Amino acid sequence: MRRTASALLVLLMLSCAGITIYEQQEMDTLYFGTQKPDGSPPVTETEWQRFLEDEITTRFPNGLTTWDASGRWRDAHGVVEHERTHIVQIVHRRSGEEEGRIAAIIALYKKSFAQEAVFRVRSDVWMPR
Repeated sequence: MRRTASALLVLLMLSCAGITIYEQQEMDTLYFGTQKPDGSPPVTETEWQRFLEDEITTRFPNGLTTWDASGRWRDAHGVVEHERTHIVQIVHRRSGEEEGRIAAIIALYKKSFAQEAVFRVRSDVWMPR
């Protein structure tokens, strides 16, 4: 009984000290190239904004961050491509549902805009509760 009371006292003191509890989540950073391998016109700004709003934001309405970059990568034929790239960063809880949403976004972008790939980087992050 004394140990339980001591443990409760320590927890009470820590909660009063303003200590923040963190939760492990995942951060996916997705790189969407705009050049098309068949040489047809690249993904336009209007097409990108529509995809971002209709397909990405609707799947992650709690928030995400985007920015543009100049990307370079080696295509399937060994050629180094230079292209405008849209980057989207999403922090989310670990779950099969969230994983499915990310996979759906990648598959849809590749199909909609004739892309060979969407580069994905996943990191563990710690978010305050």
